[in-house]
Amino acid sequence: MTPAQIALAVLAALGMLALAVASLFIFLELSAVHLPRLAAPAGLTEPEKAAALDAWLDELERREKFNGTILVARDGRTVLQRNIGAADTDGRPIGDRTSFNLASVSKQMTAFAILLLEHEGKLSTGDLLTRHIPELHRHGKVTINHLLEHTSGLPDYALDKALARRLEATAMLLTPDGLIDWLAAYPRAPDFAPGEREDYVNSNYVLLAEIVARVSGLSFADFMRTRVFTPLGMRHSAVIDRREKEALLSDRAFGFRKRFLHAGRPVRFDLTPLDGLAGDGNIYASAGDLVIWDQALRQGTLLPAETYARAYRPVRLSNGEIVREKVLGETLQPGLGWNVQDMPVVTAYGRWQAFSNFYRRDLVQGTVLVVLSNSGFFLRTAMIGERLAAFLSR
Repeated sequence: MTPAQIALAVLAALGMLALAVASLFIFLELSAVHLPRLAAPAGLTEPEKAAALDAWLDELERREKFNGTILVARDGRTVLQRNIGAADTDGRPIGDRTSFNLASVSKQMTAFAILLLEHEGKLSTGDLLTRHIPELHRHGKVTINHLLEHTSGLPDYALDKALARRLEATAMLLTPDGLIDWLAAYPRAPDFAPGEREDYVNSNYVLLAEIVARVSGLSFADFMRTRVFTPLGMRHSAVIDRREKEALLSDRAFGFRKRFLHAGRPVRFDLTPLDGLAGDGNIYASAGDLVIWDQALRQGTLLPAETYARAYRPVRLSNGEIVREKVLGETLQPGLGWNVQDMPVVTAYGRWQAFSNFYRRDLVQGTVLVVLSNSGFFLRTAMIGERLAAFLSR
């Protein structure tokens, strides 16, 4: 063979190898999100539905499709809880009291803290950001409302790969002060004027947590502990970040994944150098505590229910247009940490590292569905939640 023919043969072989690898990856990805069928034919009795659900959960466990906890409650009473898999790479079993990183499900709790302080007259959601964080004077038209509604135009620290690489290289941890410095020095102008558009940005809720801290005189973690979790009896909930309090919970789930994505031994996939922050995530809770939280919101235990109802209203832009987002072909209408397009049903999703979560509350029927995973694919966890919701509503 001539050198040219050899080169062509090598290129062809490499092309076939690349195609084979890509095909294998696609197959594994599709297999990962493929779930066994969960059917509820008309006419099933409640015991028969319970048996069908148990069999489906058994199949999820057998096929290793889920690692975490699933809970169903009605009117504050748990009617089903199933714990599957391990809380860490050592195989510690998940229990009823295991606390999971809620990731973005945390945001609705951060919004609650802001609304609580407003109810007490300690701030107004119409306040300019600079009233509470004057260091961000370049964003002088942004209000607390803009942060709550993701209409601020600020950049998202969690999507900045250069920032993540710099933190990793210098072994530094991103703290609220570091985030404020990053925002103050960010080289690009905002993508839009506050209120003009909606863009889901984690930085917004970190700043809200910092405002809670500055207004209350407590750290965000201490505020949530003393003003929310302890009064409500949420004994397995806490704000945890890498600055402090990492050992605060006795039964904390740690994120992990398989070493080679779909194969290999389990390896830690938990907090990162970005996790010196909270508010956008890093609130931990057990599934049972989320039932307590649901009841507190319904009953107005800490904040009148009619005041908190604002969190369920769809976000509107400054021109009055209701925000609608397209996610995986579905249209979502965001509220304050909730998806509210299906009112009176509200949902929240979360994903960070190996954690993926689904939280669904029916405000009329009084039902709660919690799906928390510390080792799973976000899409698969969301699909499990949606299939459970459809099954339980039949």
